[in-house]
Amino acid sequence: MMLFALDAVIVSNLRLPVPEGYTPVYVGRRMPRMEGNVFGNPLQVVGTAWTRESDQWTRFLMAHEQPAIRHLARCALKNRGYPQGEAATLYLKVLRAQCRSDTPQRRRLEELAERVVQGERYALQCWCPAGLPCHASVVREALMGYATRRFHEPERVQAGPCAAQLA
Repeated sequence: MMLFALDAVIVSNLRLPVPEGYTPVYVGRRMPRMEGNVFGNPLQVVGTAWTRESDQWTRFLMAHEQPAIRHLARCALKNRGYPQGEAATLYLKVLRAQCRSDTPQRRRLEELAERVVQGERYALQCWCPAGLPCHASVVREALMGYATRRFHEPERVQAGPCAAQLA
């Protein structure tokens, strides 16, 4: 049984008003007049500035076990960017890697998940145009997964990530 609604977390374009009852959470990169978020996708889209972080995560993906992902990463390194949909989809691999240990991304997901279980509703905001793939959808799925685990196993989550490994 899930205590929180499936629409407790939604994805929203930053240019649009936040629906009533939702708290906005910007999940994008640092932009002029916008502070970046720990969930900002380091996989740059073609036509945007290629960064050191883009390079590092692309090289991480070049070592992936799946040949198709390695190929996409090699193409992105050559082109200095990913097509919009690929950047959003591949962010799942990045976020999973980021959450394997005690990182800002994992801590933030756990914090937001606790609040979702307590009834908070969030609109994850990004610049991606509505209808296009967006890494905020990946963040949403991760957040809902953390919230579900938090609801079903509150004592393990409260004990911290090390306790879960020992159980």
